[in-house]
Amino acid sequence: MLKPRKTIICLDLDGTLLDSTETYVAAYNKSFEKNNLPTRSREEIVKHFGLPGIQIVKNLFPSIPERKILKVTNDKIEIVLDETFKLTKQFPNVPEAVEKLRQKYFVAIVSNGLHDEIIALLKYGGLSSRMFDAIVCAQEVAHAKPDADEIFKAEKKLGAKVEWMVGDTVYDMIAGKAAGVKTCAVLSGIHDLKKLGSEKPTLVVQSVAFLPDALFGSL
Repeated sequence: MLKPRKTIICLDLDGTLLDSTETYVAAYNKSFEKNNLPTRSREEIVKHFGLPGIQIVKNLFPSIPERKILKVTNDKIEIVLDETFKLTKQFPNVPEAVEKLRQKYFVAIVSNGLHDEIIALLKYGGLSSRMFDAIVCAQEVAHAKPDADEIFKAEKKLGAKVEWMVGDTVYDMIAGKAAGVKTCAVLSGIHDLKKLGSEKPTLVVQSVAFLPDALFGSL
């Protein structure tokens, strides 16, 4: 009997695999200060998380010119890579859960971050990039989440179909639905059950640590 071909499970990074909220709050505010913009409260910044960085800056400062938006965004990236990556923390039991998921699925990171950011945060958060079969970042697609391009890119990279999109924001759920795949909301990040529930995810778990058990009872 032929062994069923693996499908792909796509995992968001920030708020899903790693706790990087303070990493990015600090980086945005340092970039704002560098560019003579007023800092924002943690709540003001966090409510936009899950969107691409350029869109976050646009939402917070809608009247500044495009050129400055790009500079603020690029400065934020440099600050993450040079300084605030050290604020990143690993969620409990995530490495073990990823290894269990790999027994049945190809596991791909699908993130609106840039490649260098993703690698730096993985390394500091104690997750080897070798744990993942593919990494898809915003640089590789025309439209980042909440569009489905990153999910389709994962399929192209691995030559397989995505079955699940897992993330902590409604933008992950919207992307998954746009791609026609099942969605799993995790409650470890910035959006709560009420907000995530508005997108009617296929599955809800407390964190990625509980995902193997929810999918195939392996914990």
